[in-house]
Amino acid sequence: MSEKFKYTLRFGFTILIAVLVAGLLGATQVKIVLYKVSMVVVGVALAETIWVVFFKPVYGKTERIDNNERLKAVLIFRGIFYASIILALTLGL
Repeated sequence: MSEKFKYTLRFGFTILIAVLVAGLLGATQVKIVLYKVSMVVVGVALAETIWVVFFKPVYGKTERIDNNERLKAVLIFRGIFYASIILALTLGL
């Protein structure tokens, strides 16, 4: 199976479902969904910026961490950090 076909099938099917669901929703619901998606994008950008400015100088690049336990701890902390910012923005906190 070619890579192009695989990605077309994967993302094309997802986009088709999204378009069908958007067609079933009313105009107000579509606006709310687009607002929430935009808040997630802003949340990821904000979390990445905060990570680069405040935490990356302390932890360095995650690719260079040799200790496996420390790498797991840093990645778990980063995931929780990203999730908390995204949740805060999407909930309007």
